[in-house]
Amino acid sequence: MEQKGTKTSRARIGYWPLREDSWDASTHQHHGQAVAVHFQDGAVFDGEQSAIVLPDSELTNGAHPFTLSMEFEIHDEKGTLPGGICSRYAEEQMAGWHLSVLTQAGVTSTQPNWRNLQLGWSLHESAAEQWQDRGTPGNSRMICTLCVYEGWLYAGVFDDARDNKGRVYKLGENDEWIDCGNPDDSNSVWSLIEYKGKLYASTMRYKASGSALPESPNMEPGGKIYRYEGGRTWSLFAEVPGSDSVASMVVYQGKLIAMSFYTPGVYAYDETGGCEDLGAPGPEGKTRTMTLATYRERLYIGCNELQGVYSRTLDEDWVYEGKVEKCDQVYCFAVYHNDLLMGVWPEARMLRYEGDKQWSNYGLMGSELEVMGISMFNGKLYGGTLPGGHVYRYAGDGEWTLSGVLEPENPDIRYRRVWSMAVYGGELYAGTLPGGKVWSLRNDPLVTLDRSVTDGWHRAVITYDLERISLYLDGVLVSSAPIDPAKLSELGRTPLVLGKGPQSHFSGKIREVELFDAAISAHEAADLHRQ
Repeated sequence: MEQKGTKTSRARIGYWPLREDSWDASTHQHHGQAVAVHFQDGAVFDGEQSAIVLPDSELTNGAHPFTLSMEFEIHDEKGTLPGGICSRYAEEQMAGWHLSVLTQAGVTSTQPNWRNLQLGWSLHESAAEQWQDRGTPGNSRMICTLCVYEGWLYAGVFDDARDNKGRVYKLGENDEWIDCGNPDDSNSVWSLIEYKGKLYASTMRYKASGSALPESPNMEPGGKIYRYEGGRTWSLFAEVPGSDSVASMVVYQGKLIAMSFYTPGVYAYDETGGCEDLGAPGPEGKTRTMTLATYRERLYIGCNELQGVYSRTLDEDWVYEGKVEKCDQVYCFAVYHNDLLMGVWPEARMLRYEGDKQWSNYGLMGSELEVMGISMFNGKLYGGTLPGGHVYRYAGDGEWTLSGVLEPENPDIRYRRVWSMAVYGGELYAGTLPGGKVWSLRNDPLVTLDRSVTDGWHRAVITYDLERISLYLDGVLVSSAPIDPAKLSELGRTPLVLGKGPQSHFSGKIREVELFDAAISAHEAADLHRQ
């Protein structure tokens, strides 16, 4: 006998309550196969290997319209990524569709995306990639950080032309850059992150000679963290001990983790500003560090001075995670296809962590010397480089394809960087030095919720009508994107999987999954949520 589910005039092809098992409670009996999943008021996914594989169906391969509805709850409080809620995505071809919650840190100095719900359809053969010039916030020399917060894209800059101070801007509805103020008198806002529903900025006295550029005439110290209060107002949150420059920040196990740049040190803050000294890694606990990220409940840090990578928890000290040849500095981290990657100098190489202090080659980005900004973007991975100011896209099998040149060649400029990245409004954004420009790329169909998903249960509904993909959250349309079925890859052998996406496995709970044989209307999506 078919169980309750949702009342709708559409034909239901499958209904997986996921309360006690992965069986299909509809008359079709399309039972799922659970891997490393247990059931407690929903299917519980561990963020590492849990998944429920559903039987093959032509309905979700792009040849037919469909609707997929489910309830989900994120459990990332221990330091896992939220990851993919469901997908029909082929990793080898990097093609197919996915519903994911994007959190990414280790994008050089920043955590640009935090719990951003996304629906995308990655194409195996994409159109020629054309980057759009989004202007120069404040006519500055560097876009130090990009961050998505409460529906807006924010940028922190170095050496604003008006007064050589670091400043924050946000991208307005008419593509103008709106001044959000300078937190202090230092020359850089180096990192922006969302923490406990608020936007935070770190400040730095950046030494431009490290990029072979003239120093800023403003060498006022930074070394502080500020909370955004709206308009152009910032309130002091914390002063990092013994530091004039705060670089990378990340959220880990309910704490805001901040890293000093020129002097070694890592600190964990609670939302009241209470501080715990986590020390610095390295043989003597004095190693200078470059970037922070979280992966599988651990905090990872990339080092300068040939010291490679370390990790820790809040309760355990730093543990050595290995290094590789031709790596003086670890500049960035990414998680892709469930693996931890790092980008290094003095060759623009990505490497994959194999465990037990071992890293394997993930490919070189042309003849470039350094990887900095690195970002997931709709099932694919992009990296920004030095000295050419290039962006590359991962093509598989350790190969990288040039996507764009964002800084013009100049014989007087030794280093041109693509330093920062963020996914916003269905596009990939990138910030540069020394042009101080923001660029964006729109490619395969992607819908993004540009605010963080809150704790607790939510209902996501995705629809595909052969012309558009649409995403609803809690009965409200987030957005939609046009799609051409003729360009979709064959997905016949690619299963529909709950709890997995292009970035990683899901960390949280899923229940009340329903598949319908048509694209429902906005009114029906609202009814699904109310029921």
